[in-house]
Parts: sequence; structure tokens; C-alpha cells
Amino acid sequence: MIFTTKQTKVISVLKKTAKTIFAAAFWILVWEAASRLVSQDNELLLLILPSPAAVFKKWLEIGFTLDFLSAVGHTLLRIVTGFFVGVVSGFLLGILTHCFKLVNTLFSPLLKTIRAIPVVAIIILLYLFFKSGTLPVVIVALMVLPIIWQTVNDGLEGTDPKLLEAAKVFKLGNFKTLVSIKLPSITEAFTTASVNALGLAWKSGVAAEVICLPEISLGTLLWMGKGNVNYDEVYAVTLTVVILSLIIELALKHVCRAALKGGVKK
Repeated sequence: MIFTTKQTKVISVLKKTAKTIFAAAFWILVWEAASRLVSQDNELLLLILPSPAAVFKKWLEIGFTLDFLSAVGHTLLRIVTGFFVGVVSGFLLGILTHCFKLVNTLFSPLLKTIRAIPVVAIIILLYLFFKSGTLPVVIVALMVLPIIWQTVNDGLEGTDPKLLEAAKVFKLGNFKTLVSIKLPSITEAFTTASVNALGLAWKSGVAAEVICLPEISLGTLLWMGKGNVNYDEVYAVTLTVVILSLIIELALKHVCRAALKGGVKK
């Protein structure tokens, strides 16, 4: 049987979807088994590890309320804003540190230090200087910036010498070499780093919300659920964070692939 390219793609998507569903079902069953196991001797332990059904029921209760949707919107806005600021800043700073050695000397140690410091320590330190609603944006930007900067700077430094030699032969000049040869060569690495940084953006952004407790946020809901011993709500909010993170990551991957294909076609 001969399959067309379109049919092959459909089959590939179906296989990936089936694998994802199988993996999800497996871990839900593990979760259910663990919940039943810990609650055998003491039903109160269900408060700590509620069953998937209990968490889903709680999610249905709170997931469509105005307060919850507002918290989702505010958290989403903070993380996306911080991520965008971090990516743009890291990209521009990567170019500057590559082009100007003095800038690299000044900023390289600082950026490497930021990357090495635990997220919680940075959140606590900056909490003294920023409002609770602004701090998560700053934290996300600071976590994303060093990753993007390192990728861009190292990528530009590692440009294929043969391409640089060709640029000299054609007398392109520094700016044209940067725009037409160096930057296109790091496109794939840059998009991969951006996708990887998105996961860290969600973790650090929600962690910042849990610590600084903005008036409206998913992090605040997590803290309130823990304080009120509503662990089914904690799990429901966490599940929402995971799903949002996966959706945005898939969307970013799709955009990056489309951009890369467009660049190849051109």
C-alpha cells in the first residue's frame, strides 16, 4: 500500500496522539492507585493525596468561576509579558556582547551569576524593591534572559568560519555579515532555547506569585488552598498551570516551525 505524504503525516499525528493518551492514562492510574494506597489506613490522608476524580470534580467547581478565570488571565499576562521581555532583552544583549568585548566583560559575569542563583533567593531579594503584581514579570524576565543571551552569544561566536571567509571575499562588512550570515545561522538554536525557557518562565512566575501573593493570581490560589488544607484545590490549580504551560509551549513550537519553514522557502 502506497501512502501519500499527507496520509503519512496524519498517521504520524495519530500515533503521537495515541502515545500521549496512553501515557496520560497510565499516570492517572498510578495516581489513583497511590491515592487509594495512602488512604487505606486513614481516610484523612486523602486530603494530602486526593484521587484524580476528586481533583477533576474540584476543577469543575472552580474552573469556570469569575475569580478563577481572572486569576488565570492575570498569571498568563504576567508570564507572557516577562517571557517576551526576557527573550527580546536576551537576544539584543547577546548581539551586543558578541559585537562589543567591553559589554561582554561587564555583563557576562552578572548574567552567569543570575543563572546560578536559586530562583527563590532572587524572588526574596527583589521582593524588597518591586510590588507584588510586578515582581513575577521581573522574575520571569530575569530567568529567561540569561538562557537566551547565552544561546545568542555562543551561537554568534561559533559561526562557521567558512561562511565568515565567504563574507570577507564578498566584502559584506560587519553589519551585513551579522544580519545575513551570523543571525540566520542561530535561528534554530534560538527557537529551541526560547521553547526551553518557556517552561522555566512558568515555574519561576508561579513560584514568585506564591511568595509575593498578588491580589489576583494562580500562585495566590495555590497558597490559599494550602493554607485552608484544600489540597484538591491545590492539585486543581496546579493541573491548570501544567495545561496552560503545555498549550503555550505547543503554540510557540508551532509558530517557530512555521517561521523556520518560511525562512527555508525564502
